[in-house]
Amino acid sequence: MAGESTFQSNFEKYLLDTEIVSVRQLALAKKFQRIKQGPLPILLWQLSFITLTQLGNLMDWNPQV
Repeated sequence: MAGESTFQSNFEKYLLDTEIVSVRQLALAKKFQRIKQGPLPILLWQLSFITLTQLGNLMDWNPQV
């Protein structure tokens, strides 16, 4: 799924460029994503890396969640 991979890369770049999460936080969330197979924004929220408001904003920005 090249489209999903490109979207994931763009989404990760957005998270880092806007400083929503740090590189370390993103790496940990991606590790959990490989284990749990969950949507990245939800995992970031479950790990308390983002607030509920940020989660809502990311879900608006990211229609694939």
